[in-house]
Amino acid sequence: EEAERAKREEEERIERERLDREEQEREEAARRMEEEQKKRNRKRKGLGGLDKEKKNKLKALIMAKAAEDLRNEAKAKAEEKERFINERVPPCDTQGKDKAALIKLCKDLHTLMATLEEEVYDWNMKVRKQEGEINSLSLKVNDSKGKFVKPVLRKVNKESKFDKLKKDKSDFRGNLKSTGQSKYALDEEGEEKAE
Repeated sequence: EEAERAKREEEERIERERLDREEQEREEAARRMEEEQKKRNRKRKGLGGLDKEKKNKLKALIMAKAAEDLRNEAKAKAEEKERFINERVPPCDTQGKDKAALIKLCKDLHTLMATLEEEVYDWNMKVRKQEGEINSLSLKVNDSKGKFVKPVLRKVNKESKFDKLKKDKSDFRGNLKSTGQSKYALDEEGEEKAE
């Protein structure tokens, strides 16, 4: 019996050690997989897992390209503006003209400027009118749908509301200095009796 019990204890001990080793191996494998997952996640972050030097180079290239694009865009806008101005306003040739021709040219330019200002004013008025119509139509749509902006209600104390409704009698004569007998004393006594 002693030998069997010792043998069983030895087998149990071996089994426990085997289970402990398996548990440790599983933990080690899980830890390794977790580390690999972290490494993969780190590589995916940012600019595709590039080192610092390559990231800085790439950022510098991107910024240079963006600056160049902005310069080209500004240049294109300036050229478009110049082309539009040349198209709208004819070139002014003042060489070899006498005073009367110059005055006529100035008057022509002035009338052209006035018509352009009228157009600007008309367009601004049209835009304002359309914005007003849009606002009124959107209000009508909201009214028909029943969508209203609910105001924020604040709590009102009943006593304070009733106190506002109740009017205090003002005794203006009480605030005045007394000079002795009042010549209106009979009137006041008559009013008190009437009440």
